[in-house]
Amino acid sequence: MTGWNVNIIKNNISRALDLDIKSKKVHIIAKKIYYNWAKNICDFLKHPIISKDKLKERIELVGLENLDKALQKGKGVVIFTAHIGNFEWGACRIAVEGYKIWGVSLVRENKLLNKFFESYRLSKGLKTLYINKMLNVFKILKDNGIVAIPTDWDPTNKARVYNFFGKNAIIPDGSVKIAMKSGAPLVPSFIFRKGKYNHLQVIEEPVELIHDESLDSETLLNKNMEKMIEVLEKYIKENIEEWELFHDIWVDS
Repeated sequence: MTGWNVNIIKNNISRALDLDIKSKKVHIIAKKIYYNWAKNICDFLKHPIISKDKLKERIELVGLENLDKALQKGKGVVIFTAHIGNFEWGACRIAVEGYKIWGVSLVRENKLLNKFFESYRLSKGLKTLYINKMLNVFKILKDNGIVAIPTDWDPTNKARVYNFFGKNAIIPDGSVKIAMKSGAPLVPSFIFRKGKYNHLQVIEEPVELIHDESLDSETLLNKNMEKMIEVLEKYIKENIEEWELFHDIWVDS
């Protein structure tokens, strides 16, 4: 395996697991990541022809009661996830249950490509919220909708440096800021493979954010980011062979 993205994948693995980037284990995991990534691409291309019922069969959903309980507050829900597994399908799996959900997406220069991804998501009821129109997120939450945000890479290049696996990394804090400002529960949800064709999706209870008026806003944000990052690290470590992050997030690499 050669190429800049392979080196980035190996670097991500080595930093998450604290391994030598040249080790055989890192190489084996990197190969498995590419293999799983290829399967996810195939799944996504078949997306429009798979029925909603078939999608439900392919993805076992655990913890839906946690989402329902969070929505009972009436302030919407901010779901945070990572580039683990087929996260596009993860958001669609929630959509086919009848929930009002938007997936945050980067804006591509090619408008036809944007429409392509939009149409594929909409075939299962998932709407798209572009990162250049994030102010709409508060209207969605006010209407008790759900917004799903990958939180291990920032395409806007505006994120700050946080401690991630004991190293300095650029991690987006938008999901935490939105949850703190809106009062919406911050809910972890991750999807990973369960055999060759099927998946398991987990929705956890909301992260208990700190709301302490004696602390300044910067301290509050940092403390709540630590809570979110702890969950991210757990799921990435447990599913490292599906961490398909082809971006360099480390500030000293």
